Amino acid sequence: MSSKSISFMLENGLNLREVVTTGSILHINQDYDEPDLKSDENADILNKIDVLGKPVPNFAEFSEKLVAIDDSGFVKKKIIEEGGGLPLHEGCTVSIAFSGYWENEQEPFDLVPLKRPMEVDLKENGLLPGLQMAIKSMLLGEIAVFLLSYKVMYGEMGVPPRIKPKANCVFYIKVTRNILTPKEGKINFLEPNMFERVNHEVKLLYSSGSTLYKTNNYIAASQCFKKAVNMLHRCRLANEEEEAIQEKLLKKLYLNLVVCYNKVNKPLMACTACNELNRLRSLWNNPKALYQNARALRTIGCYDEAHRRLKKAMKLQPENEEIEAEYKLLMKAWTASLETKQNAETVKEAAIGLVSDTFKREVDELVRNFKTNGDEEQLIIPSHFNSDEIAYFKEVCVRENLFFTKEDSGFPEKCDDALSVEEIN
Repeated sequence: MSSKSISFMLENGLNLREVVTTGSILHINQDYDEPDLKSDENADILNKIDVLGKPVPNFAEFSEKLVAIDDSGFVKKKIIEEGGGLPLHEGCTVSIAFSGYWENEQEPFDLVPLKRPMEVDLKENGLLPGLQMAIKSMLLGEIAVFLLSYKVMYGEMGVPPRIKPKANCVFYIKVTRNILTPKEGKINFLEPNMFERVNHEVKLLYSSGSTLYKTNNYIAASQCFKKAVNMLHRCRLANEEEEAIQEKLLKKLYLNLVVCYNKVNKPLMACTACNELNRLRSLWNNPKALYQNARALRTIGCYDEAHRRLKKAMKLQPENEEIEAEYKLLMKAWTASLETKQNAETVKEAAIGLVSDTFKREVDELVRNFKTNGDEEQLIIPSHFNSDEIAYFKEVCVRENLFFTKEDSGFPEKCDDALSVEEIN
């Protein structure tokens, strides 16, 4: 007869420092029903958990690949993915994800997933000394692995039965966020005289984002810049001098956001940031911003607007090789788009007067599905159909009690208008 070990879920997690010093009172969560991860239907649950790193079969061999970060050699480290920004210190509050492994154990004994990182004040926290040293050696965005001696972790006695005596362990750690620990509690952006604190933290975020950008970590860099922008917008300003500083920082941050969004192929977000630069009067007089805006507009097919911006950028900064290269790319894409449209027009002309039974059935089904689908309020149909096909669309809409309109798509002349079908309320 096979036996099955009994598992318990605690109401609150263990503070290991209290366990080995003053002691802790454990409260069992009686409503918790632990899934059987060994059953067939739950076999892939662990694979879906956002776990950092992998098991280590032999700590002695693994130790040879790591470098000690303390004089005693109790904490050894290897960087897996570089981070950036200013060094961490006791004045920081960081968000971390980690997984801890015993030697030659396949599953982590301790885990904080990336989707739900843990916030840690590096001055006042319940971390064991080894983890404290490990985290303080890292930078924002960094992923590293540490071999931690029992002497700076759970001690000679351990915490039986979960933690063995003299238990060394490996921790994979990622720092996902770093802010200055507010000296007077959390920042209240509506308080007067708050701009000085916000300004200082924004500069740290700007520095962190710039460092992350240099290491090609564009997504993390954009998150730093975006957070700084949000802080500046929320902060209450006391006078015109603070307003001038805020505006100068916003111009730098929005431009950096545009560059990052173009790097990760998010042209619509890049255009939104350019709109903010335009509002701040820092678009049409800035060749770099115009160049980045043109790149984003070319990507979404707004060739006319991209052309306007590039011509202005070339006027402001003649003989700029980067701008000239983008201009050539734009003209090539624009020409190809015009040729494609001309071919489509030729096909339309050849098909005038032909409305097949297959086309009618497809239109009937499309309109019926739209009408019965409560999630959609409007159906946008490309306008490349011939006049007879459009007339049939109108006929079906009248039959189904729907509006049928032709509206401007918002793009330059070179782009097609759209046909819009809306339900009559």
